[in-house]
Amino acid sequence: WLKRNSPALETLLVLVFACPNFMLGFQLLFLFVITATAASSRRWDEHVSFLQLTSAVSPIRRAKQPAEVKLNQEDASQESSVLLDSTNPLMGTESDSSFSRGNVLPIVARPFGFNHWAPQNNGPSGAWWFRPGRGDSEFQLRCTHQPSPWIGDYGHFLIKAGADGSPYWFRDWQTALKPHLMHASLHGEGNTASKIDFKMTPSMHGAMLAVAFPEDRHQGELQFVLEDGSWNTEANAASGFTSVNSGGVHGRFTMYIAVQPPEGAKWTFSDKVATLQFSKPGAQQQWEVRVATSFISEKQALANLQDELGGKNFHSLASEARAEWDELLSRAQVRFHNPNRSKVFYSNLQRSLLYPRFLQEKSENGTWVHYSAATGEVKQGPAVADEGFWDAYRAHYPMLSFLYPDKLGEIMNGWVNGYLEAGWLPTWASPGQRNCMVGTMGDCSLADAIVKNVQGFVTGFDVETAFKAIRQDAFEAPDSAALLQDLGRPALDFYIKNGYVPSDHPEVQKTAGQQSAALTLNYKVADACVAQAAKALGKHQDAEILMQRSINHQNFDADISFFRPKRMDKEWDGDLDPIEWGHGFTEGNAIHYRFYAPHDVAGLVKLHGGKEKLCSRIQDMFSSSGDFHVGTYGNTIHEMSEAAATGFGQYAHNNQPVHDILYVAAAAGCKSLAQRYLRQVMAKLYKSDAWSGDEDTGEMSSWYVLSSLGLFSLLPGSDDLVLGSPEVLNATIRVPGRPPLTIEAPGNSDSSYYVSGIHLDGNELSGPSVQYSKLARDGGTLIFRMSDKPVSAL
Repeated sequence: WLKRNSPALETLLVLVFACPNFMLGFQLLFLFVITATAASSRRWDEHVSFLQLTSAVSPIRRAKQPAEVKLNQEDASQESSVLLDSTNPLMGTESDSSFSRGNVLPIVARPFGFNHWAPQNNGPSGAWWFRPGRGDSEFQLRCTHQPSPWIGDYGHFLIKAGADGSPYWFRDWQTALKPHLMHASLHGEGNTASKIDFKMTPSMHGAMLAVAFPEDRHQGELQFVLEDGSWNTEANAASGFTSVNSGGVHGRFTMYIAVQPPEGAKWTFSDKVATLQFSKPGAQQQWEVRVATSFISEKQALANLQDELGGKNFHSLASEARAEWDELLSRAQVRFHNPNRSKVFYSNLQRSLLYPRFLQEKSENGTWVHYSAATGEVKQGPAVADEGFWDAYRAHYPMLSFLYPDKLGEIMNGWVNGYLEAGWLPTWASPGQRNCMVGTMGDCSLADAIVKNVQGFVTGFDVETAFKAIRQDAFEAPDSAALLQDLGRPALDFYIKNGYVPSDHPEVQKTAGQQSAALTLNYKVADACVAQAAKALGKHQDAEILMQRSINHQNFDADISFFRPKRMDKEWDGDLDPIEWGHGFTEGNAIHYRFYAPHDVAGLVKLHGGKEKLCSRIQDMFSSSGDFHVGTYGNTIHEMSEAAATGFGQYAHNNQPVHDILYVAAAAGCKSLAQRYLRQVMAKLYKSDAWSGDEDTGEMSSWYVLSSLGLFSLLPGSDDLVLGSPEVLNATIRVPGRPPLTIEAPGNSDSSYYVSGIHLDGNELSGPSVQYSKLARDGGTLIFRMSDKPVSAL
């Protein structure tokens, strides 16, 4: 509404809400003006959408913007990194249970780290324990393993700092946070002149603290606080344990903690608190404290400490962490028409490298071992956790296979071990299987890795065992014990026989509730993925059966052109309200799932009566209002509010079900439509401080990373990467062991986002895709010719 009627007013409004130093009264005045204007407008929904989206991009509640702490020259030399300086760990943290701008934490860690570390300033419990801009808060550094507030934490504990028996406080906007380093200036309560200089840098299984206490205090203190468990009080060392968890564990789950103090510090113990005391501290004296953890034993925690922290000082460890991040981030060197977009790119790329979490530890003989959340035993080999495949299969794993195939092989090894220990491939592990989300979408991620292993691009895991895991999902009905853990596919036998998952099947009602239509579509996508792996391995009968299953669209109603829930008697389950959430669909409505057959674009075109009708219906999705009915959810959930705020009609990019739609459009031939909206979505919904909804352990970040490069995998396991509209001006991709790939988009800008032609090494690409195997094997130069005018009517 503002863009159409008053561009100047729109600009001023953005400035008012984006600049936290404007007077609150001025902000309230503008709210009054807009509200009064909107009261006479038929487009109140557009005002609400714009204000909510503005809040998502630059949260109104934030009192201050994050600012760098002044560092001395030696510290600055350890921090210097152009790529790390282009990341924002605070991105997406201004979230709560009712409205998500990412629902993430400001994490400091190693890539795929065993532990994550983040400041806590929002209470002692609950999932939203960090909120930016809260003002003075007691300083607490949390060792955390929380992948999502909807899943919860495990193995967590706190580190606090103070002096003379009093805790010290901090302000998050005066705390420097980088992927490899936290540096905070703490102050006494009511006394900002008394400072503690606190720094932390992580290793894989631990961290090192560097602390300088104020000269005007008699004693400095660090406290290590457990929620449950106890500390070992022997000698001048401390080791403790905690069993705190949110589920997904077997038997007595334990996190072991080992702390090595510097010479001259002493311990005191009280209940679940171990206090390290530093007598007569001096402002120029920096105390280094080493902390390590283990899920196996106290002895293993001490071994991890010695292996990763022994013989190192703070600066050498920080340099090591910085170098590890730099190596991974530098695999994509990008340049944009707008230089500020580099921060968006690298913030997303960095966030996508936090999950899944590696849980393996090094044994005495140098081999990897891990605590098994499925059995409670110590097992050989790597383990991974803290990721749900319902989200991650769509973009996260395709991004990993494109930029980090070496890491992907290690990750697949961990998931194969998870299958061997649980008897089924986990669907959402944290650290073990959790009852969360539906479908067996890990089938797609493993299938893709299997195909790329056969092609010679991903190694390091047992391919036959990986295929056994995903074939079991596709062909073997789970028993009642597996179903109770959300393992395997409920109503599989009925689906195999009839081509859909019925809404009134007892197994569905017990485990999936009102999600049968979405579950049917999940099964079909997973079947298509497994078919790709079967074909690559020469298992042609399995491949043929699964492909035929995947394109048997028995739950598509041709009379109204929607997928919908169906009962066991083969009748439709009730009337369809396209904007009603639930009633067969997971975290969405029938419009969100209307084009969810990314594996069968040709079939979708036929189902919708031709390319023109399909393109028109996708356009309608964007042009329609963002209205919704709460449906079988019974109340407004945060995804509904976020979807209404995005400003793209029924295209709810805040959640995963729609993430492939624009690439379905591109593959179907709706190229101009796809290119236009891809760039609008990237520009409007991907900012340097927020996402449009839950980021979900790297999935939303990975969608942006791939899309900004102009590539996307519609069907994991297929060799095709669908071509979009890159946001980069140019990019160079350097993956170890592969020739470099250069992506160029000459003339690219905010207004020139249509693609008039694409060439790979001088050869024109006439189809909608390019082959992954060719780019991985040969590298080369991929050129997108950009234009400010659409090249087709669709």
